[in-house]
Amino acid sequence: MREATEFERALSKFYGTEELEALQQAVVGIFGAGGLGSNCAVSLARSGVTHFIVADFDVVELGNLNRQYFFPHHVGLYKVDALRDILLQINPAIEVTVYKEQLTAQTIPQMYSEAHILVEAFDGVDAKQMFFESTLEMKQPKVMVSGLAGIGNSDAIRIQALGDSMYMVGDGVSGIDTYLPFAPKVAIAANKEADIVLSLILGRPIV
Repeated sequence: MREATEFERALSKFYGTEELEALQQAVVGIFGAGGLGSNCAVSLARSGVTHFIVADFDVVELGNLNRQYFFPHHVGLYKVDALRDILLQINPAIEVTVYKEQLTAQTIPQMYSEAHILVEAFDGVDAKQMFFESTLEMKQPKVMVSGLAGIGNSDAIRIQALGDSMYMVGDGVSGIDTYLPFAPKVAIAANKEADIVLSLILGRPIV
């Protein structure tokens, strides 16, 4: 086994040995590195997860900084590269497999075959539908979001279990096709996704 980083040694006050090992062995697949994906990944990294698969073909723009976990010096970089940089600053032992390409129903099963949990972090309805359809045959637990835009009524963002291994976060109505996305509710939804992932890894109740 590799030597623990200072960050990982500090985490030992929050977890038992077996729990920390479970977090370090889990591979989390995140679909998209924007508002949901970047915030979710950072929370998971701070919580001890060290293996990620992240795909996003887009680059960071100034307009992303109102809700995505990036900074002005990241503008112009691929989001997956910027996110990997941030995660490694949290814990240098983190390993991130990145794909700088648009996901398709044909490429998803192969690209995310090593992931233990699948996290949908797309903006658009079409991409979310593609995630749902292309992962139906994949056995990993899935976490999705529907309804996180706008300002106010953030308590409406809830977690709903859809069967034994699929979870939906959101209010179900405030999509970005109707409302603009802002940092507070995007971060709430992303962190609820992260909390579900941690609960799945550690065997804790979710809803």
